[in-house]
Amino acid sequence: MSVFPKWHRSDRRWSWFEASRDDSGCSRQAHRRRDASGTRVFSCLSGGVLWLAASMALSAGVSAPARGTSANLTHGAVDHLPTVVSTNLCADLLLLGIAAPEQILSVSRQSQNSSVSPVAGQARRYPGNRGGVEEVLHLKPDIVLVYTGWTGRRHAELLARQGINVIALPYPRRWDDAHQMTREMAVRIGRDAAGEVRVAAAEQRLQQLLQMLAQRRQTAYSALYLRPSGGTAGTGTYVDDLLTRLGLRNAAAEQQISGWGRLPLERLISAPPELLLLGYFDSARPWASSAYGRHPVLQALMQQRPTINLPGNAWGCGGLELIDVAEQLVEALGKLPADICNAPNDH
Repeated sequence: MSVFPKWHRSDRRWSWFEASRDDSGCSRQAHRRRDASGTRVFSCLSGGVLWLAASMALSAGVSAPARGTSANLTHGAVDHLPTVVSTNLCADLLLLGIAAPEQILSVSRQSQNSSVSPVAGQARRYPGNRGGVEEVLHLKPDIVLVYTGWTGRRHAELLARQGINVIALPYPRRWDDAHQMTREMAVRIGRDAAGEVRVAAAEQRLQQLLQMLAQRRQTAYSALYLRPSGGTAGTGTYVDDLLTRLGLRNAAAEQQISGWGRLPLERLISAPPELLLLGYFDSARPWASSAYGRHPVLQALMQQRPTINLPGNAWGCGGLELIDVAEQLVEALGKLPADICNAPNDH
């Protein structure tokens, strides 16, 4: 069965729906099980029954066995962990943080590039892929992990049409979403305990940062996350959520920007923030798409306002890896002078 997670905005819960059916309403792949004598039995279940079974399994905290795995229903034990292939950087970040090494058949080549990936060293231990359907079919994984941001959903649907068991996850918008996504993924690949450990560790680090900021009595600076293209992050993004949690005011949100958008240079100059958070200014960018970042007016503003340069690959994809950039940001905030708007920029 190919399933995709669907985010319900009304109640902020995950549900799972079937991605492909034949004309009779059954899933494309027959579902195999064994009867008491060990004989294989093939059955075709309706979408409603499949949905109910998946929901019951997730509610109980037990992953339904992935293709190629068998389950001992009496003792609740899975005979072996499902193998997994991830097809883009964001999927790789999640997989590498949760899966057992023997589960990972391949990661995307993006994650092996240190200029964009914070886990390049770890990712290079595994074969790289470009996410092509032929590559995935050749690897024969039990599960393929895909993020649905940008063109990811189309890619996930293409893989599902080939009968591949796909888990497609959207970009988190809030820190709590990253918790939920990590837990759901961990259960699906048989690593629920590892998922809980990772969530708890990240949350503990965040709470330590918040305690540090409270003791410091951190000023609620107006901060703008900015890319060389003029891109920024308004309300409804994980950047906005992180800045708010750290006690900062998101200047993009104050400029009425929603989601991932672009702040015109004229508006930036007319109402400059107290602090600039620069992302991807540390890496080579195409000449045309980085013209905004090279503009003399912006360069002059960057000399007048304190800037914090954060490596582009540090921002990740809004998952639990975001705690790393939070720690870098809090450390940099602690080095700012009391009156940042009148202080020379040496950051």
